[in-house]
Amino acid sequence: MKILRKLFGCISLTAAMFVFQACYGLDPDYYWDPAKLTFRVVSDDGMPLPDIKVMSQKQSNSESYSFDWKFLGYTDSAGVITRSVDTNGLDIKFRFSDKFSVYTVKDTILDNYNVDTVEIVLSRVHGA
Repeated sequence: MKILRKLFGCISLTAAMFVFQACYGLDPDYYWDPAKLTFRVVSDDGMPLPDIKVMSQKQSNSESYSFDWKFLGYTDSAGVITRSVDTNGLDIKFRFSDKFSVYTVKDTILDNYNVDTVEIVLSRVHGA
């Protein structure tokens, strides 16, 4: 009787784990390696721009779902920021902005993560 009870217990546990896996799936990070991206942010005249805020947002394949913006950090004194970004196979929109709104906010969508450095050129806001 004890053997039969243990056998049914193992079968029940296995069935419960199978249902959980079928409903929730594997962690998406299991399938996609993070992409290491380097951005170099410069002004119109080619000067590096420090302290530019960089944010990312995954782009949904459907219009019904919107991902939240994720803060990645600020550019250094050379206008460079390097971060690992979890793509999960989706395009990612990056937003570049400065604290005092001297430069226009620029959004860039990346769908190719096999690049060394992406150069972003920010233009001055008229009258700033």
